[in-house]
Amino acid sequence: MLSTALPLPDNGTSRDYDGLPDKVQQDYAKLLKLYSTDDFYSPKWHIHLNMANRTGNILFSQSQSWLESDVTRITVINMLTSGTAIATCQRRVRDFNTIFNFFNSENINLHYITQKSIDNFINYLDSSSYDVWKQNQYMQSLQVLTESLTALDVIRIPSTLNATYRFPQQREPKRAPDTVIINQLDSFFFDGNTDIPLDYRAIYILLRLHTHRFSEVVATPLDCISYPDDNVFTITIPNSKETPRHIPDYQKYNFLLTGFCGGFCHDIVYKQQQYAIDMQRNIPDEIKDYLFVSHKGPHLVTMLEFNSFLAEFCAQHQIVDAAGKPAKITSHDLRHIDVCERFKSNIISPERTSVECNHACVEDTMGYGYYSKHDEATHLAEIVKPIFPFDFNDALPTRKVPPRKYEMLAAQPTTRVIPYYGLCLNRKCSPQFEKCFHCGSFIPDPQYKEYITANIERLQKVNDQILKKHGNPTVLQQNLKDIQTFSIYLEKMNASEDNQRRSNVV
Repeated sequence: MLSTALPLPDNGTSRDYDGLPDKVQQDYAKLLKLYSTDDFYSPKWHIHLNMANRTGNILFSQSQSWLESDVTRITVINMLTSGTAIATCQRRVRDFNTIFNFFNSENINLHYITQKSIDNFINYLDSSSYDVWKQNQYMQSLQVLTESLTALDVIRIPSTLNATYRFPQQREPKRAPDTVIINQLDSFFFDGNTDIPLDYRAIYILLRLHTHRFSEVVATPLDCISYPDDNVFTITIPNSKETPRHIPDYQKYNFLLTGFCGGFCHDIVYKQQQYAIDMQRNIPDEIKDYLFVSHKGPHLVTMLEFNSFLAEFCAQHQIVDAAGKPAKITSHDLRHIDVCERFKSNIISPERTSVECNHACVEDTMGYGYYSKHDEATHLAEIVKPIFPFDFNDALPTRKVPPRKYEMLAAQPTTRVIPYYGLCLNRKCSPQFEKCFHCGSFIPDPQYKEYITANIERLQKVNDQILKKHGNPTVLQQNLKDIQTFSIYLEKMNASEDNQRRSNVV
């Protein structure tokens, strides 16, 4: 819904529209001045977002009716005041044009739009050749349009309009590229003898070592290198998603210069820094403070340039996936493989990974942790080390699981593997490990019964020692919570075993 409901004039039952009242137009023109020096009815608005120091243009159709034009422009102004990106505003304008054209073809006036009109547009999209994501984009724009028409009091026939329908999207979760692809690329990009443009090599290395988005890495400041201690290389990278109101939250990463990754990363980033410094006289003022000045000219490296280079590089060096097919990889795929590697390490928690990824919630991060089908079948056979060792000083060796088991699971699109716990049959849910024990879609794996039972006994012994020695009560409470969690796991496992035995009775 729009933040400001300013009424349009009611001309009775006439189909004519006399335009915005002077006061309303003046109010919106005043808001527009916060972002542009253009007039309200200019065919193009040159937008400048001061907080983010970003500029862009919004073009309006000259074939719209007066009413359509006013509604479009008011919607865009309200989007700008809500912090929406310029590109999103322009996309909304284009979507509105498509929706207006449909209504005009159906001889439907915006004053008299009804639920049937909306349903007709849904049927039109359903019979179109648009992809599902494009259909839902139009539906989102139609929802915004109906909310705008309602808030601006345009609709003359009182009715409740519902444009919240979305076309279903049945698709597999986004998976990381094959490990074999990453290994091949790493062998080239971490080899100083391979001919790779300096800026592309540096971007690849930073994307591989961290979970950043491309927009964050390319926004790395020119003065990103510092040395807080001897033999330590620190690089500062923003970890805030690029938005119109982008105020970067910088995160520092430390490397030992004597280590391979630290020393190699420092050398490459330092060379790119010197190149950007040497280019200062030839580049626009707005990019003088950034590290990744392109080797192709006085501009920052774009995602399109980098992804095109990756595609050409894979083709040139005949990099293939596990099935022998030509590799397909983008900058965002590197982010997915980084998350997978963190989950597989069992060192960095999902919560910490979520913070590093700058995700809104840990569920978003869990959705990134899917290996390719090949890697899931191959590598999940070696389950991660147990979280709780049986002895205080010794950890159990990695437990082996037959690879064929995971090969069969990988062939079933509705099955999700939760390492070391069991299976989840709800493909719409992200694995949440211990939380899954309470879910009806979770199936515990009987082979872990002995392990879980032993851990309950161990935690009980630890608590006995804490009570005897008046130890840390916080640890005591956490152990009790873990005991309760694992007990629920065993109860569900025992119930599954009982059900299995009953089903085997003839």
